[in-house]
Amino acid sequence: FLAVAIAFIIERNENWRLMLWLGLQRVGYRQILYYVVVKSVITALLGPLVGWGKLDRKATVSVPAE
Repeated sequence: FLAVAIAFIIERNENWRLMLWLGLQRVGYRQILYYVVVKSVITALLGPLVGWGKLDRKATVSVPAE
């Protein structure tokens, strides 16, 4: 909190109301960010096992004659 207060003092034109969001950012946003990072790493490690899946070709596209 002290470091943020010093940054706001140095940046004179900053809106001090933004400091109200500091607690929510520290607790909520970071936890969501950690969840996304852990899930991404697990997905990256298991990626070759997941595969792309098979795309069935149906040949249903028609091109109008000119």
